[in-house]
Amino acid sequence: MREFTVFSIAALVSVSSLQAQNGTPAVTQQRPPRAIYTPKPVYRAEWAKQGLTGKGVVLVTIDQQTGKVTGARMLQSTGNKQLDGAALEAYSQWRFQPGTGSQVKIPIEFAARPKPSLAKQMQPPSAILYPLLILVGFGVAVMVMRGRRRT
Repeated sequence: MREFTVFSIAALVSVSSLQAQNGTPAVTQQRPPRAIYTPKPVYRAEWAKQGLTGKGVVLVTIDQQTGKVTGARMLQSTGNKQLDGAALEAYSQWRFQPGTGSQVKIPIEFAARPKPSLAKQMQPPSAILYPLLILVGFGVAVMVMRGRRRT
């Protein structure tokens, strides 16, 4: 019994010293930024008509206490100052959940939407058209049947 007790104590001491050696310092894990208000950048119709397009990346700096954006800068330009300005203006208004990340990279793409094809522009026939055609068809059929009875 004494041997078992000594063995148990030795095992506990070795396990606890092993844990002490492998322990890592306490590091607070910062949660990734979580956006709670995200207005979209404006892409003006005249820019689309001019064919202005571009892709870029905005780096946003966030106040951890309030979640407000304290700074925004282009890490990668869209290639156009007007598009860059629209992206920076919109992302400067974003709000994040307080206590989450301090910076975030946000990709942006400005692209002109393709014009809808002629087939998409055509309106589908009115819902009343089909029942009306069916009634006209029945009316013609009835008139033909009556005409056959008379002869």
